[in-house]
Amino acid sequence: MTQDDERWMREAIAIARSKGSDPSTSPLGCVIVLDGKVIAGERNQTKELPDATAHAEMMAIRRACESTGELELRGATLYSTLQPCGMCTMASIWSKGGRVVYGAGRDD
Repeated sequence: MTQDDERWMREAIAIARSKGSDPSTSPLGCVIVLDGKVIAGERNQTKELPDATAHAEMMAIRRACESTGELELRGATLYSTLQPCGMCTMASIWSKGGRVVYGAGRDD
């Protein structure tokens, strides 16, 4: 992990910590970085929406596509506090993001 990776992971952690006071909400955060800038940052919102697909990564990918006006996120890096699930991994692949960096593995 590079110094830049650590910087962006800290951003994802800060977003995860902004989950509010609901103890049932998973403290997961994600940022997507393109050309050295955060283009999206989201937290897990499955309970509050309620939406089973509102994982931090899915929400961040949606927001990144909205902010760029593009369907593809070529060259972008997704930083997640937890290893993305299968759904989020596939969304990252479909959006053609460059890299995925995560803090904790599913077995940690």
